[in-house]
Amino acid sequence: MSTSHDTTSTVLTLKEAFERYREDLCLFRKDGRLGVLPAVIGTVFFERGSKPDVRQGLLACFNRFEELFGEQLRSCARGGKFTRYTASGMKGVQRTILETPPHQKVEVLCSSAPDQDTAAGYQIETLTNTAIPVDYTDPEGWSVKKGTDRFLSYLKFQLPMDAMATSYGLKQYQDFLHFVCRQLPIRGGYGGLSTVLPYSFHRYMPTEWALAERFSGLEIDSYGFTQKDDYDPTSHDVDASGRTTAIHDVLKPGAKVVDWGYIKGVNWITVLSDLFVERLGGEARIRQALARPDIGIERIGSCLLIRAGAFPRLGAPEEGLPEPYVFVNRVLRVLRNPNPEQLHTHIEGVPSADDANTRAWEARFDLPGSLPIPTPPDIVPAPDDDWMKKAYWPHLKGDHP
Repeated sequence: MSTSHDTTSTVLTLKEAFERYREDLCLFRKDGRLGVLPAVIGTVFFERGSKPDVRQGLLACFNRFEELFGEQLRSCARGGKFTRYTASGMKGVQRTILETPPHQKVEVLCSSAPDQDTAAGYQIETLTNTAIPVDYTDPEGWSVKKGTDRFLSYLKFQLPMDAMATSYGLKQYQDFLHFVCRQLPIRGGYGGLSTVLPYSFHRYMPTEWALAERFSGLEIDSYGFTQKDDYDPTSHDVDASGRTTAIHDVLKPGAKVVDWGYIKGVNWITVLSDLFVERLGGEARIRQALARPDIGIERIGSCLLIRAGAFPRLGAPEEGLPEPYVFVNRVLRVLRNPNPEQLHTHIEGVPSADDANTRAWEARFDLPGSLPIPTPPDIVPAPDDDWMKKAYWPHLKGDHP
């Protein structure tokens, strides 16, 4: 992947970018169906997805999406099985969200695509976590009670790039994202331009990579549902022999770090819960570090939304790296995983987002001379420990020459 850090004065609006690169960004199958198309996405990860109050919020998100974009919808799917979008089909989605037992996942979507092999301009989907179905005691001695809600859940929506190329379209997108963030206990997320693929997406991953390599503003998100694991910290209590005695879905001071919790990176919209906000010293520090007229920062529900510029950028070759993205990344990059896992599964003999390419792609907005992203401690620091301040706060002062 190119490591150029040129940020030129050329700026393409969404309309200009779509008109100039429509043929590059859209891939039609031999039968005329779309296999790849550009859209503005919103991907969020949320807590307590098995709980009734959160599933009510999830239902509200699906109902609101149908209210706004129902005329565009052509299909619904439950558990990967597609059916025509009808009133009864939508009721089935609603019942699935509300009536699925807590120990079973909810996997539903509503889409403008007629089937699993066509890319959708309009779509909303979710995959929830589950609650522990029975009391469980591990042979090592640690236990988890029945009903314990573990891990994060996922929601993603997408709207076609050309429909977002107006102030009204962008307002619809932002209003809906705000609605989602008010309805759900968000841990984090991101939004911006992306190439969207069909539900059966694997054959198109090389195309997704090729376009992301060419256009820096495009998010690689075909496996977005797996990113929820990165945002989810865990820690364990261990005894003197190294045996686990308790597990925690938080970073408990004094416990062994198992998963530190990271963000994926920066795009037009970056969504941060207080877990990540506090690592940077709090909301006031972030606002001060990113104080610029074109950078929007809003407290919505339980999270902070940071907007890099007035509209999503494609990052076409003649644009270079979108400068607002580079500016926001200067502060937030420290929250990324220093050793990210690949964003694509292995594809023999074809370039894709493998381990090396993923590392380069996630660092595409990093400036030369940036400070290294800190490696997490082995033991969770105490609240009054200076580890967090020393590791993260220097990045708010500007970490490049």
